Amino acid sequence: MWSSIKPLLEAAADDESRFDGVTILGVDEHIWHHRDPRRKGPKELTGMVNLTPNQHKHLRALLLDLVPGRSGKAYRDWLSQRGHAFCAGVKIATLDSF
Repeated sequence: MWSSIKPLLEAAADDESRFDGVTILGVDEHIWHHRDPRRKGPKELTGMVNLTPNQHKHLRALLLDLVPGRSGKAYRDWLSQRGHAFCAGVKIATLDSF
């Protein structure tokens, strides 16, 4: 099953257009308590979500990214990677928005 899903996730991750038009950014950190600590991969993650309403004023929370870490540094580094134009377009940023 992973071999079917992985190419779709990689294509979505490569699509920089997902960052276009974000004016409301949600951020939520998460610890995967249910993960087996012997398995590889990050246990602590920070997720960024586009909370900008669509043209019909309906909210569709769209996952933009998940990055390793659960800190201000993880968020700051992610914003830095997006660049000034992205950051200037964000008018509202929320933490633990749901």
